[in-house]
Amino acid sequence: MKEKAVKEKVLSPGSVGDVMPMCIFVICIAFVMISFANCVRLINVKASVSQVARQYILRMETYGYLTENDKEALMRNLADTGLTGVSLAGTDTSEVGYGNEIRLYIDGFTEDGYEIREFRTSTAKYQ
Repeated sequence: MKEKAVKEKVLSPGSVGDVMPMCIFVICIAFVMISFANCVRLINVKASVSQVARQYILRMETYGYLTENDKEALMRNLADTGLTGVSLAGTDTSEVGYGNEIRLYIDGFTEDGYEIREFRTSTAKYQ
């Protein structure tokens, strides 16, 4: 009887060129994920600043302006959200007449140096 010759599979040694596309793809995906996480963090900071601004414009409607105590509390809250170099220039810090518009301007920078501006006016009905 003739023995059948069994062919053994021989693995080729491969090359870097076979693995390189996958490595490049993994690096690109990691870069995209890091960029996405950074964008989400910036959106969260902006949303937090907007929420704080809403809270304080409602308080300003009650008193007619931003009181000194509220101003200090506002600055602390903005610092807690991650905003630095905060400016409230243009904000009404003295009493405005009944029925007049009340303005709150917030301008500051995130830890990465991105500028965030928030502008709110009172939603009270005017005469």
